[in-house]
Parts: sequence; C-alpha cells; structure tokens
Amino acid sequence: MFFFFPVRDEYGVKRFPVIVTLIIFINCIIFFAFGFSSRYEDIILKYGFIPQNFSLKNLITSMFLHGGISHLGFNMWYLWLFGDNIEDRWGKIKFLIFYLFSGIFASILYSELIPKKFMNIPTIGASGAISGVLGAYAILFPKSRITLKYLIIILGIRWGEFEIYSYIWLFLWFFIQGLYTLFVSLFSLQSQVAYAAHFGGFLFGIIVGLGTKLYREAKYRENIKLGQNMLLNLLGKKEEKFYTLEEIDEIEKIKNRIESLIYEDRLTATTIYKNYINKYPDLCLSEKNQYEIADCLERQNEKHIALITYRNFILNYPFSKLADNALFAFGKICFETGDYEKAKQAFLQIILFYPYSDVYEESKYYLEKKLPEVFIKN
Repeated sequence: MFFFFPVRDEYGVKRFPVIVTLIIFINCIIFFAFGFSSRYEDIILKYGFIPQNFSLKNLITSMFLHGGISHLGFNMWYLWLFGDNIEDRWGKIKFLIFYLFSGIFASILYSELIPKKFMNIPTIGASGAISGVLGAYAILFPKSRITLKYLIIILGIRWGEFEIYSYIWLFLWFFIQGLYTLFVSLFSLQSQVAYAAHFGGFLFGIIVGLGTKLYREAKYRENIKLGQNMLLNLLGKKEEKFYTLEEIDEIEKIKNRIESLIYEDRLTATTIYKNYINKYPDLCLSEKNQYEIADCLERQNEKHIALITYRNFILNYPFSKLADNALFAFGKICFETGDYEKAKQAFLQIILFYPYSDVYEESKYYLEKKLPEVFIKN
C-alpha cells in the first residue's frame, strides 16, 4: 500500500486569496451545519446533481456538499494549495467564474460518460471544480516544484517527502483519472469516486489554461513591440560591430568556455565574462546564461558591468520570459547609482508594456514611492 499527499508548492502569492478562502469557508459551514444531521441524505437528494434529472441549480449546489470529513478535507486542501496561485494570476471575479464553470463542465461530462444504470445516483462535492483548478495550474505553473509526503507499507513502513514538477505529477494524476473513467464506463463498475468528473474538470482547466496562456503570450509580444521605441530610447540601439575573423573566433571560444563553466564554477565564468566585456561590449551568451551572468555580476556589486550585461540581454532577447526581470534589475541598478531618469524610464516601461509581470508591483512601488522621495530630497 502506498499513499502520496501534496503539502506545499513552490510559488507564493502577492495577494491574499479572498475567493478561495470564501469558497472553503462556505463549504465548511454547510458541511458542519448539515453534514451530521439525520436529514443530510434528504438534502443530498434535493441539492445533489442527479444526471437523469438535469438541473442547472443542482449543478452549482452539488459543489458545496460533501460526503464526509475526509472528502471535505482533501478537497479544501487541494483548493487552498493550488487555487491561490490561479486567483492571484487571474483576479477574484475571473477565478470565481472559472471555478464554477469547471464544476459545471465536470458534472455535465460525468453525466455523459457514466453507465446509464447510475444516472439516478446523486453526485456531490467540489472535486470537479477543483480538478479544473489543477488542470489550469499544470498549464500555468508547469515547472512549479510540488513537495509530496509519501507513506509506503510494503514489508515494513517507509515515509518521507520528495519534490516533483507540477506538470509531471498532475498529468500523471489526470492519466489515472482517465483510466478509472474508462474502466467504469466499459465495465459498468460502480464507484464512490466520480472519476469522470475529475477527468472532465481537469480537461476544462487545461483548455482554459492553454487559452489564457496563448492570449497572454500574444499580448506579451504585442506589448513589447509597442514599447520598442521607448526601450531603444532607454537602452540605445544595438550596435552593429564588425570584427575580424580572429576576433570572431576569439568571441566564440570565450562563449564556449563560459557556457561550459557556468554551472560548475559560476564565479570563474563570471570573471571571464567581466575580463572581456570591455574588449567586446556587445558580448552576449545564450539566453539563460546571459541572465545568470548579469544576476551574478549584480550580486557581486559590479553595477556598471551588470548594467551592460542586462542591456545586452534585453536587446538580444526582447521576447524572453526574463526580459521584464532584466529590465527591472536594470532600473534598480540605475536607481542605486543615482541615474534616476533612466530608472524611471525602466520602471515605466514595465508598467506600460509588461502588465502581467511578476515585477509589476515592485516597479509601481519605485515609481510611486521611492523615486518621488528622492526627487523631494533633491
């Protein structure tokens, strides 16, 4: 026997999850108010979703009923663990609409996939809606590391914890729900768990997650193009330098040496870059490594060289997912070195053209709080 349970994820949130908390509160209040009543079965028959008696009202009310403490506890924990990130990304109203529609879609698909002889059995629980949250999370935060506790009872007892990328664990979970859904449908097996609702909710979450991700990507590129002139005013145009064959050969050797060293000895790799940046001021590595070198130089307090390195990164990789972070770091260094006008332009660039950025709020803070304080003192 083995048991796995998620205990935390990697990403924090900037805003308190009001809707997630409200949903959990309502579910708990309803269960503890009615769940131990002798009339609870009648409440389930009245407000649970019965596929053969389709009711839009019951599609929604069934999401707020649970069959026991463990059913409620597991559902609410999963909602708290993963729902806060989705609410933080989309906002309160959009998240609430998504949550409700995930549950509705899950129940409708469930009614289409189960054997006909089970169409008169009421279904309850938030699992379908929460499965939608899991599907969206797998798409929007695929590289988030999830910490799982495990308990294995095979010739003894073993327990501990391990980390796994969210997309690996969640898509494996989705695959298992799909298998159970198939078995129930093909062999008319009765189950106390609505696997088809889990499958349907997760599928809905994937679709919505992909749609919003593609839309966000399109807007991201559109915004960057709109802000290109302002960016060039801030950073200057990318210089067209002509090198001799010997210099080109040397540049390639420098790049290869840094790239081979950066994960084994980042300090040495950074030193090599620093030694050659004056000779080749447009020196730029691969996307991730260029950002790593810039970040390392900033941590070493090599502010002037870090500015050049971040500048090269932004000019060479304007569509990178790290471009807004690089621009923020550029602005922060300008602020710290007293170039307040450039700092202002960098933070303003983020506010205007990177509205979905993780550093949006910090940029806003610099523009509205820190820069005005400096100008007042001056």
